[in-house]
Amino acid sequence: MDIKRDVQDYIRRKKGELHMLLDHWAGELKGYAKLNAPWKDRTSQARQGLHSGVEDEGDRFILYLSHGKEYGTYLETGTGIYGPKKKPIKPVRNLEGLSHPIKQVKGMKPRAILQPTIERHIAEIEKDVREVWRD
Repeated sequence: MDIKRDVQDYIRRKKGELHMLLDHWAGELKGYAKLNAPWKDRTSQARQGLHSGVEDEGDRFILYLSHGKEYGTYLETGTGIYGPKKKPIKPVRNLEGLSHPIKQVKGMKPRAILQPTIERHIAEIEKDVREVWRD
């Protein structure tokens, strides 16, 4: 009986189980985010660009959910163009001479999906991870 080998085999099996579990959760998170994203699609590229996965870094795994488009940051946090008290700001110079005059800049409010998706599922993920390592 080689205890060291038995322990190494046990850990290897558990890490394999954990990777499969997190891979399952990656798919769940991506599906939920795509289905529940609060923005209105114009091209569907932002929704299609949502992706998730699992990275194995030896002694730890990273489960991630992210945007695949550059403007995903703006969808999550907004554009920050709003002035004090969240009111649209008015241009400093007269822009009336343009073919489409600009009277105010509204910016874009946040339409986050990443954080809400994680918050909705984190307790279940933690429970499942604990269950893998229970015995």
